[in-house]
Amino acid sequence: MIVQWFKLLARFAIHQPKRVLLLAAIVTLAAAPGVSKLKLRTDGHALVSPTAPEVVTDAEIRGHFGIHDQVVVLIRPGGTNDIFNAATIQLIRNLTAEFKKIPGAGPADVMSLATEPSFRLRPGTINHQMMLEPPLNSPAELAQLRDDLRRIELYTGTFVSMDGKATVILVGVPEDADRARFHAKVLQIIAGKKSAADEISVTGAPVAESLFGTQILEDLGVPGALLGDAAHGVAGNTGMKVPGSLHELRVFIAQHIGLVPLAALVMMLVLLACFRNLLAALLPLPGVVATMVFVFGLMGWLGVPIYLTTAVMPVLLTVISVTNDIYLFSRYFTLLRERPGVSHLTLVEKTFDRLARPVACTSFAAVAGFLSFGFSPLGPVKAFGLFTAVGAVFGLLLSFTVVPALLALANPDWLRPRKQKTKNAATPALAEGFARLGEFVVRHRWPVIGGAAVIMALTPLGLRRLVVQDSWTNGFAPESEFRRVTEAVNDNFFGMHLLFVCADAPKTIRGGIPAASINGPEIALPDTMVGDPMLIAGSPIAMSAGGSAVWRTHVEMVTHDGGSVFARLAQREEGTNFTGALARAGRAQYEIPIRTHFEPDLIRGLGELAAFIRERREDAVGGVLGPADYLATTRFMARPEDPTARALPGDAGEAKLMWDYYALALGQQRLHELVDTNYWRSLTTVFLKDANFAGTARLMSDLRDYERAHLAPKGISISFAGDVAVSQSLIRGIVSTQLQSLIWSLLGIFAVTAALGGSWRWGFYCLLPSLLAVVIKFAVMGWVDIPLGVATSMFAAMTLGIGVNCAIHLLEGFEQARAAGQSPPDALARSLRLTGPPALINTLAVSLGFGALMLSQVPANARLGMLLVLGLVNCFIVSVLLLPVLLCRSAK
Repeated sequence: MIVQWFKLLARFAIHQPKRVLLLAAIVTLAAAPGVSKLKLRTDGHALVSPTAPEVVTDAEIRGHFGIHDQVVVLIRPGGTNDIFNAATIQLIRNLTAEFKKIPGAGPADVMSLATEPSFRLRPGTINHQMMLEPPLNSPAELAQLRDDLRRIELYTGTFVSMDGKATVILVGVPEDADRARFHAKVLQIIAGKKSAADEISVTGAPVAESLFGTQILEDLGVPGALLGDAAHGVAGNTGMKVPGSLHELRVFIAQHIGLVPLAALVMMLVLLACFRNLLAALLPLPGVVATMVFVFGLMGWLGVPIYLTTAVMPVLLTVISVTNDIYLFSRYFTLLRERPGVSHLTLVEKTFDRLARPVACTSFAAVAGFLSFGFSPLGPVKAFGLFTAVGAVFGLLLSFTVVPALLALANPDWLRPRKQKTKNAATPALAEGFARLGEFVVRHRWPVIGGAAVIMALTPLGLRRLVVQDSWTNGFAPESEFRRVTEAVNDNFFGMHLLFVCADAPKTIRGGIPAASINGPEIALPDTMVGDPMLIAGSPIAMSAGGSAVWRTHVEMVTHDGGSVFARLAQREEGTNFTGALARAGRAQYEIPIRTHFEPDLIRGLGELAAFIRERREDAVGGVLGPADYLATTRFMARPEDPTARALPGDAGEAKLMWDYYALALGQQRLHELVDTNYWRSLTTVFLKDANFAGTARLMSDLRDYERAHLAPKGISISFAGDVAVSQSLIRGIVSTQLQSLIWSLLGIFAVTAALGGSWRWGFYCLLPSLLAVVIKFAVMGWVDIPLGVATSMFAAMTLGIGVNCAIHLLEGFEQARAAGQSPPDALARSLRLTGPPALINTLAVSLGFGALMLSQVPANARLGMLLVLGLVNCFIVSVLLLPVLLCRSAK
């Protein structure tokens, strides 16, 4: 039914070509305005499900503590100098001041040596100097700065490199900021302050997202002039310099050509070389352009952004659009050669009648493969699958409308070979070569089967080495400037990747006191309920009487006398009828949160947690900073000449004093980035030198074990935030995407090919070559240490969907020959003569088209291109070697 409908559609296009082309143009132009509405989404959170527990927890912790992703500005003096020179120190001051002026960036969002306090006091005051006060011009002043940093310890590894030869300025990016524009503003400020003496570079997650967007647009062929100031802020524009390395070649192609134009050009050249006809090479172009405009226009109208995953779609749609045309053109040109006296309209109609089923089958098999991504928990992967499937369907419709219309309008003399061969002319050498190959394979079927069995037996050795790994750092080539800067920060500082360990220790006391214990703003509480009175100093308090009257205020000061704790409350409105309700009830209920992060035992417990994490060097831990580190350092800063000062507070009162001291020195916002207003929750920051998924998962699992053994007995629970915590959700998404897409792709392709082919055996034979190719590719990935990532996890279902075309056309040709009464060997030879050459041309064109992805600036996309090329070549080889054996055996 479906096949017949496509035949009728092609016939209508042949006889009404102008009307069909006009309708196709109208549909394409209607979608075109949506392209201008497209937006880029390259942040890491776009790659995970917003409802994943890790993502929800991360968002809650970030919002609670006001954590922002940071642009890391790395400053390295030239030559052998360290940062302790007057020019570099002044540069740090100047850049810090300018960064604070960026719209949306608050004073606490910019951190550097210029913003951090010293233990030294400003003359004549009790206020602390900043680290870079006063100007620090003399060698003695600079030497003192070096020594002060050594004594403070906290700034080494965070703001100053271990060897003192580099420093960083951290610029927090507001949550609602346009990261590309923010990055461009940072680069603009750097350009205005840069000198020949110091090297200034930028890195960080916001920079990665901005550069990802630029690289995606460059790969699409968008001119660099339209990409803004951040386009080449890190890598630099190569100009027309001759590339000296593969990385430079990739950057050159991205900045001057684009992968999509390159893929289209390469495929057109393959068609030109194979068909030796310029018109044949150009005829697929209208379909390619229309398909991309329609799909990306539709995405724009529906508000679906371009993700890292969908960035490969233009190359993919280009390849898909041309695949069907190769088989159609090859059959049409064969008929033109074999039947010179027949009307070309009749030959076009005959071409589409004979190939309607295999072309429809290959397209719907590809659609089934892409739709399998619709079951992915990852939104970007789902968008890729759905819209690529839409593109495949639209391309199929164009193959049965625009292509026959163009062939009908084209003068057949433009497409015929110059030297027309007679009907009885010898079969072209390539077609005859495929026929002989089929005979050879059938004659030597057992060695072929044995060789396939040996290869499959070796695949488990590679499969067991396959790992899951991905990160925004690995999204850049090792030779890129961004990767170089990131590795410099990892090598010389604590590390770029942050894991936030949030410690929760909520505790509330509740009870009742008689009205006599309330004397104006002062209340008396039993000391058995409070313990150390300082634990409630500053805490909010809610008092109720009679069930409905509530008085909310906070504790201003507390004292301990005998068996009672006396708390003085802030003078606030007591609430409706509280006094009267208290008089009637004679008793009040109170609720006071305990400030648990004043408890010395809890602080020591968090210090022991930090020490435990610090020892996990095998999991790439570079450094750890938590509440205990900050309190001990703050205590030192208050008494720098006391050799015993660097210690944890001994009681709750001293702990409160140190927290207040920290807030006085750095401000309330910086304090609340470390501990919340109730002093129930705090953050321990774990600096990682590498976002290794397996290592991070192991570390987080060990922390859960530590929590059960050491923290839970103290009433402490932990949760995780940060890019590496969210990445754990990404791991599950990648694995589930791979498994689900494989299963659904296999089922969908089998259902499509079996239904259109008319038998389960037809479906199995179509699927087998692609399935074997996918298994071999997984093994190769394990052997050569290519991890499964967001991009590479998609190759399997794509290979299954695209790689079946050779098998489908071979089976269709075999069945048509058998239906004409030919014997199995003759039918196989006939099928290979007709389908072998176009299958080879298709494999070459498609492989070279996908090969353009191997020249992508994004390593993940380059690996995806390599895997697709490998898979499609494998599919072709397996199809022409294994299927002849199966067909001849099953036909007996």
